[in-house]
Amino acid sequence: MKHINLEAFANGELSRQINRDLETVMRNIVDPNTEAKAARKIVVTIGFKANEQRNFITTSVNSKPTVAPALGAVTALGVQQDLTNGEIDVAEIGNQIPGQMSVTDIPGVTPGAVVEVEGKTVDVDTGEIVENQQGNSNKVVDLRRKEA
Repeated sequence: MKHINLEAFANGELSRQINRDLETVMRNIVDPNTEAKAARKIVVTIGFKANEQRNFITTSVNSKPTVAPALGAVTALGVQQDLTNGEIDVAEIGNQIPGQMSVTDIPGVTPGAVVEVEGKTVDVDTGEIVENQQGNSNKVVDLRRKEA
């Protein structure tokens, strides 16, 4: 039997399919939203179907990539029910619980500022209480440090 050039087989369609699927697999590998160590593969199928006289063969080519699925995402939802009308309210909880105030929610507060909250000086960036101690203004209280 004479050598068959797979690069030109099926008018080059086999080669085009494999190259297309190689690109699909490579894009999946570099996608940070997929598992890095997951196995990927390309299955190439060449089908042959002969006629009754066995002198003519219909050939089909197909390649199919198997890639890693996208990683799932986890989130938290807060749910509450209004007892007066039975309505259910659901909200995604991000960095803050829905309805919870942040120091930056206070009107006129700018990042890097120090504000007065309930009689205490608070650093807006860190949320830490700043205390005036022995003439050292705006000194952050370090609760981990042991006083002698």
